[in-house]
Amino acid sequence: MTRAVRPDSDSAYLLGHSPTETDRLVLQARLYDPITEQALRTAGLRPGMRVLDVGCGAGDVTFLAARIVGPEGTVVGVDAAPRALEVARARAVSRNPGPDGEAEVSFRQMTLPEVDIDLGGPVDAVIGRLVLGHLPDPVTALRRLSRLVRPGGLVVFQDFDNFPLRVEPRTPLTSAVLEAIATALTVGGSSLGAGARLHSLFRQAGLASPGLSATTPMGGAEHDTVLPLVAQTYRALSRAALPGNSRAGDLAATIGDVDTLLGRMRAETAEKDAVVVMPTAVTAWSRSER
Repeated sequence: MTRAVRPDSDSAYLLGHSPTETDRLVLQARLYDPITEQALRTAGLRPGMRVLDVGCGAGDVTFLAARIVGPEGTVVGVDAAPRALEVARARAVSRNPGPDGEAEVSFRQMTLPEVDIDLGGPVDAVIGRLVLGHLPDPVTALRRLSRLVRPGGLVVFQDFDNFPLRVEPRTPLTSAVLEAIATALTVGGSSLGAGARLHSLFRQAGLASPGLSATTPMGGAEHDTVLPLVAQTYRALSRAALPGNSRAGDLAATIGDVDTLLGRMRAETAEKDAVVVMPTAVTAWSRSER
């Protein structure tokens, strides 16, 4: 449900970059991509722009931006993980640009907050999804990234607010799974989701007060993405983040077999006509005043 950083590391991605985790992120993108695309258009991304996508992972947001800016634009995706970049490059080769075409994309390795890559001059926009909440110093990263943008260009970031995560009406199994996920995504008493903090982060970085939008997806037993994403996220976190946590251990006993989890959650939510309220995608955008 998010990208997470180990609390004792500046850049290590909590869930790793295995093919299974890449598949989970692609599933997450299926749910959130329409929200992200609308937010990028609302923020002002337009045809012909040169765009830098920070923390691009497998390239989902990079490809969204490429479609928006069209064949006259360009998009560079950067990420710290070589394996994720390999996946992104392979996906770029196999993409169908559609009848209207899309921007040329490229992918390069970079570890935030360093921005020591040559982009051939200032870009029109720097964008990122699920990045700032997982950096040890998001304000410094924002400040440095905004310097790559031309005067009047866009700075656009989207992150999750995990607070809404719940099932309505409450059901025992799915509620336990969501609580376990929330437990794993809390470090030092604070949620890793930075959605509600984006306004403050932009202002601390010296940017103008940002425009803001927020959209919360939700779905029940019949939804093709929501419960599969919840089940995959719990499976991943049960290996990477939950061991050693006493509350997580109690929840795991309630949750039971991970291999049958999706089917049991579907049966439970169908019986109660329940829906899972997913993390809210909060987007903030501002114009560079350099």
